[in-house]
Amino acid sequence: MGKVKLTVSLSERTVSYLRSKPNASAVIAEAVEAYRANELEQTLEEAYREDAEEAERLNREWESTDAEVAD
Repeated sequence: MGKVKLTVSLSERTVSYLRSKPNASAVIAEAVEAYRANELEQTLEEAYREDAEEAERLNREWESTDAEVAD
């Protein structure tokens, strides 16, 4: 995977922090990956909640059609 140079505007506080690190690029790359992982986790949690709500709705809908089986 190739590298690309990117120009961004950051606060002085953030720049100061990055300048104190021996490998600022690695710090930024890790932060972006953590951010992406958090986004994915939130997306999956939302999808899970939606699926759970749909399953509950279907359970309620079909509950009255469940047959009782005698032993």
